[in-house]
Amino acid sequence: MKSTYFTITPRDPVIARDARPFGFGIRMKSLDWPYPSVLAGSLRTMLGKTEKGGDFSPETVLWLKDLAISGPFPLVDGSLFFPAPKDILLKDLKNDRFEAFPLRPAEMDKGEGCDLPHPALLPAMLPEDVTDEFKPANVAPFWSLKTMVSWLTESTDPSFPSRISAVHKGADSLQYPEKDARIHVKIVDERGVADDGMLFETIGLDFTAKRKSVGDQVRIAARMDSDGGCSRVDTLHPFGGERRLAHWRSCDDQKGWTCPAEIKTSLEKCGRVRMVLATPAIFSGGWLPGWLGEKKGQLVGSPPGGPDGLELKLVSACVDRWKPLSGWSLETRGPKAIRRVVPSGSVYFFERLGESAAAVAETLWLQSVSDDPQDRLDGFGLALWGSWSNGEKGSISDEMKEE
Repeated sequence: MKSTYFTITPRDPVIARDARPFGFGIRMKSLDWPYPSVLAGSLRTMLGKTEKGGDFSPETVLWLKDLAISGPFPLVDGSLFFPAPKDILLKDLKNDRFEAFPLRPAEMDKGEGCDLPHPALLPAMLPEDVTDEFKPANVAPFWSLKTMVSWLTESTDPSFPSRISAVHKGADSLQYPEKDARIHVKIVDERGVADDGMLFETIGLDFTAKRKSVGDQVRIAARMDSDGGCSRVDTLHPFGGERRLAHWRSCDDQKGWTCPAEIKTSLEKCGRVRMVLATPAIFSGGWLPGWLGEKKGQLVGSPPGGPDGLELKLVSACVDRWKPLSGWSLETRGPKAIRRVVPSGSVYFFERLGESAAAVAETLWLQSVSDDPQDRLDGFGLALWGSWSNGEKGSISDEMKEE
């Protein structure tokens, strides 16, 4: 299997959402970040034109759908950024200082209980020494590779909380792209004037806005895995709705697609494995992966493509509310049915029952863990891997607390 990497530079605000009513016309509002299906559809359409000369015969469609597409991720200075994980809470200490607390599986005391969907699951809780109530501060939606590795290996330093806060201006984290709103009108061909009441609005993601926090423009990174690869690409092609143009270019390997050595080292002798969804996932059990099944009262299984002999037991999870997924199918020339996806950043806590956890990370780093083979090829459910402890050490910022 050969990997081809792409850098996508939007020339116009990207739109990734269905049309909605707005006044007398429609409102096209983009998501905060494109879904994998937006990337997969745009990339396959472009390859159908460049590799097959625009011949979208049934054979070509089958070939395109068999291409494994991964992404999209923010790309800055040649390195990937990833969605922030859900297993963290930030406490605002004022004056741009923050304290970070990990959410970890915790045993309940005698007489305590909760309504989790399976009796073997434990709630993900704050450390026991956190007794004061506080409103969690906002976390930056994207973390750099270095920052994510630090969190997944639990090797954070005292400055870590401030570097991932939403007010941080450095290169360790990113905000969502700014949104660009435009009002459009329908033109009457015969007279060349606006048609009364025929208004529509588009709100897109503006990647051209200057960001002082990073040294380079934020681009979009993608990977394609196939048996034969493809020819070099350097062309303009639409990305997302309304045919907004972007510059597609083949490139060399981008930093972050392969498992960092620090991750493998942290998992070599660790029996506790953390799975973080880098892209939204689609599971047959809603929030629960279909590859986990009942075994002696526990939820046990092995992710698709995992090493032989691997078994993971689900202990807990930090999962946000489901998100809707739909779109337009060029194959059937009609709308796609609405589906529920597990949001990116959701975290699953496992205990390893077989095979080295380091082999898990090396084999499955940024590989899809979704149930359906086509969803995996479309890039849903790409996973990051790390270790976890029970959080008895308390918060990350103990040094700050002593000041």
